[in-house]
Amino acid sequence: MSCIVLILIGSVVLAVIAPTASVSTAQDHQIARGKYLVMHVAMCVQCHTPRNKQGELDQSQLLKGAPIPLESPFSSPTWAFEAPKIAGLPGGWTEEDLVRLLQTGRGPRGMPPRLPMPPFRMTQEDASAVAAYLKSLQ
Repeated sequence: MSCIVLILIGSVVLAVIAPTASVSTAQDHQIARGKYLVMHVAMCVQCHTPRNKQGELDQSQLLKGAPIPLESPFSSPTWAFEAPKIAGLPGGWTEEDLVRLLQTGRGPRGMPPRLPMPPFRMTQEDASAVAAYLKSLQ
């Protein structure tokens, strides 16, 4: 009889925990995908993270904004002088704003970002993953 009770209790606990675990796992997967895209595909980390005296990325300031590490090869249009902080999302932006930028190349006001920021055309899945990762860095 006690074996049946233990099985029933185990089943109830599993029924309560399993849905939460799958939601957490899906969110963790999305954040991991976003991190991969930010660090290795879109290369956001290269402009949005300051460098130390040796020219290496300052890991303690990851994605917290930095001077643009190179000068424009063109006289016009002028490039941005600094890449903004994107850890925790850019100031005042929602996840939807960032997803729109990454899919259309247009910010919340309908304007493209200043060069050298490329006009990304990410899929909904990729743009949402990047936004989830950056938001997780608060």
